[in-house]
Parts: sequence; C-alpha cells; structure tokens
Amino acid sequence: MICPYCGATLPDGSKTCRDCGKPLRPAGSAKTEIVAENLSNAGTTSVFPEETLEKTQILSEGLEPVGPFLGWLVIMEGPDQWKEFHIPADPGQLLVGRGEAADIRLNDDTLSRIHISIRKKDEEFYLTDLDSDSGTRVNGKPVERVKLQDGDRIQIGNTTIAFKIL
Repeated sequence: MICPYCGATLPDGSKTCRDCGKPLRPAGSAKTEIVAENLSNAGTTSVFPEETLEKTQILSEGLEPVGPFLGWLVIMEGPDQWKEFHIPADPGQLLVGRGEAADIRLNDDTLSRIHISIRKKDEEFYLTDLDSDSGTRVNGKPVERVKLQDGDRIQIGNTTIAFKIL
C-alpha cells in the first residue's frame, strides 16, 4: 500500500501513514469531489464518500447555483493564471478590469479599472477596448472593437485570456 499524501510504502490494511500521520482510505472506498464556483470565487470544496450520494444530488456550502453558460474565459498568462470565468447565457455586457466595478476583476496592476467589455449580439460576441491606457490585442493585433471567435487570445496588460464558446 502506498500513502497518497507522501508516497511512503506501508503494510496492507494500514489505517494511518506512519510517516506523515494522515488517515488512509481502505481500498475500494472511492471518493467523489464536488466543486462549485461562482464568479466571485466564493464557497468551499467538499469531499464525500461516493456511496452517500444520490446520482442527482449536488451539495454546496454557501454557493449560488451555477446557471447555464455560453462559454468561458481562461487566464493563460498573468497574475490570475488558470482562473476560469463563465460567460452566462444572457451576459448583457461583461466588464473586465482591475477595478471594483468590473464583472471579472483581475489582479493585474497594468490593467485599467475597466479595461474591456464583452457583449453578445445576434449570437456573436464583440470585444471593445474602453480607452484603456495599455490597449488591447486580439491574436497579437491591436484592436479597439472586434468580433471574437472561439479560441481567440486576448491580451490586456500582462494578462493573456483564451476566449472559448460552446
């Protein structure tokens, strides 16, 4: 038996790791991890034994349900690397920047408080630079307003964002 936490080799049937002291699961007691996240990154991750869950049961603590979404923005480079933000089914206008008024607030000091907006119109998405100091690039080209395509790379300040639609 191998400790999943520290990698120590242990006798079969061990209940705790003799090296790190963490409790061990008996073989065959799979766990299911349920993670829910809203745009403000609030909430917790809970782990429950799979046998205690019904197939349709969703558990969360202090979270709002995640509604339908059309796509997402993935931070590929920058201070918030690997964070993801859903684009809701009826996004209206999503404001992206470092300020408190932004719908998607990033920790990049080189961004304007409200740097860009993303809007959906007639099943298409449009990005508009909101007179930012450092400008906006999509796929390496400077833009003021552009129609976004699936897979576009948006660069604002020191942050690169992948735009994905369903």
